[in-house]
Amino acid sequence: MRELRDLTPGTGARVLAPATSANLGPGFDALGLALELRDEVTLTVVDGPDTAVVTGEGAAELPTDGEHLVLRLAHAHLTRRRFRAPGLALTAVNRIPHARGLGSSAAAVVTAVLAAEALLPAGERLSAAELLDVTARREGHPDN
Repeated sequence: MRELRDLTPGTGARVLAPATSANLGPGFDALGLALELRDEVTLTVVDGPDTAVVTGEGAAELPTDGEHLVLRLAHAHLTRRRFRAPGLALTAVNRIPHARGLGSSAAAVVTAVLAAEALLPAGERLSAAELLDVTARREGHPDN
């Protein structure tokens, strides 16, 4: 089994993911529309513990350490890709309301995976089709 490769502190990525309106008529659990609300995530490799600074929707209820869903998903993705970060600093601007059917959990999956993937060396990154497959499998359904 190949050893995990370390990422360099200071490497960072910023991604945005839109809210969605899924379950459209006959396209139930297969179609969705992207909306103008967008969650924004910045992920930076740090030489220290995981931290999360969150503003916007749900900020008061979300963890500010490695228990934050985006941080857990990002670390899991990096491990699957055979990389590791000593720590990750997350800055999140949440604009998608939680638990309102607008895809906030799907946005968390997408931002975590895309930001983690963007931390990798350019020649190691997955294609757009591979990323779609990874995120759809992780979320459990592709409608969002």
